[in-house]
Amino acid sequence: MGEEKRPEGSAGHKIVEGANFAVYTLVVIAIVALANWFVERNDKTWDLTPNKVYSLSPQTLKLLKGLNRDVTLYVFDRKEALRESRDVLNNYASASHRVTVRYVDLDREPGLAKNFAVRNYGAVVVAAGDRHYEAQGATEEGISNALIRVLKGEKTVYFVQGHSERDLSSTERAGYDRIKKQLENENYQVKTLVLLQKMEIPVDCSLLIVAGPQHDYLPQEVDAIRKYVAGAGRLMLMLDPGVELPNLSKLLADWNVTAQNDLVIDQNPVAQLFGTSPAMPLIIKYGSSPIVEPLARTATLFPYTRSFVVGKDYKAGVTDESLCETSGESFGVADFNPKMQSVAFRAGKDFKGPLTVAVSGNVTGSEPDKKGEGRFIALGTSALASNVYLGFQGNRDLFMNMINWLAAEEDLISIRPKPPESQHLNMTARQMNQIFYLGLIGLPLIIVVTGTMVWWRRR
Repeated sequence: MGEEKRPEGSAGHKIVEGANFAVYTLVVIAIVALANWFVERNDKTWDLTPNKVYSLSPQTLKLLKGLNRDVTLYVFDRKEALRESRDVLNNYASASHRVTVRYVDLDREPGLAKNFAVRNYGAVVVAAGDRHYEAQGATEEGISNALIRVLKGEKTVYFVQGHSERDLSSTERAGYDRIKKQLENENYQVKTLVLLQKMEIPVDCSLLIVAGPQHDYLPQEVDAIRKYVAGAGRLMLMLDPGVELPNLSKLLADWNVTAQNDLVIDQNPVAQLFGTSPAMPLIIKYGSSPIVEPLARTATLFPYTRSFVVGKDYKAGVTDESLCETSGESFGVADFNPKMQSVAFRAGKDFKGPLTVAVSGNVTGSEPDKKGEGRFIALGTSALASNVYLGFQGNRDLFMNMINWLAAEEDLISIRPKPPESQHLNMTARQMNQIFYLGLIGLPLIIVVTGTMVWWRRR
């Protein structure tokens, strides 16, 4: 005899259906419980945003990895507002066991706020040992810059003036106001120096910068710079094209680097995708120096630059290295001056690419009372760090990495946190009305119609 089939409406059939439903329910509950158990023991998050706005930058991660003492991040705010700061602050605690985040209700613990001179809601104070500093905003950039200030002593950067160099106070496109603020944010004190007045470098100078002079330096000024580097000093030299600078060029020649009197033109089609002109080489080829290692997949822009040639012959006490090179489609217009009408390639006269546009060098000190070695970096343009070009792709990171290398702050060489970007969805009034009616009427109507169809079919 075959197995007797139970009618669909019978009590036995209903018992079987009920048992199946109970089993399915228990299985689902077990899966959810297991997933919850796994998540609690594997606290991982994934940042799927295009600009990784919820992840710490390589520079911050590198800084946290190198911590050798405990750091506390104090967040002062009202209790109901603290939630807004938790995501970015908790990233710091997750990245290093030496970081502790303490959330302080400013209304309930005014004494602690007074100890740190905190007066405003939303303040974040970074403290390590007996040092503390209030961050400029509860952003990664603000917190990491405060962390640098707490962990490291302040260093002084001097910009030489008196030869029509870049203006540190100018907010115009060609000015240096933005890079001055960036240096100050990363714990550098910025000063100016008129060498013509004293002919010597101040003793507190950690780094000397010559930013695009439009007139050559006197031999006495160059001698003062040479002596400074020989005594383990640090120098950044930015020489714009179209300006005759024989004395400064001679200084580089003493270090086995030739500053070409040219203008680099790069016809690489990749650069055209960024909308740049051929006189603004796009750099995607870097040397092996730790200065440029983090930029391996990042483009930088060298607007209106000259090129350099690093000597192949050995020179005692000097070690040079090419940092940035243009593409093979580039060339240097020889004997360039701004009045030239044409910049087409001239075979046998112009310099064929790829061309070096940035060089670093180490100079063994010759001063008997100085220890260590001098360092220098030569750039073929000062426009790279100007207000208008500093924010292009990797320009800010390249310039600041050079500064950090010169100042012997190699642990800060990396990709910096990007300023937070406000992301808005712009919609017309019609689009807003469409979304409103779709949510208020459309979706409920779809659910009702679908439910009715299912009910009708079951009948």
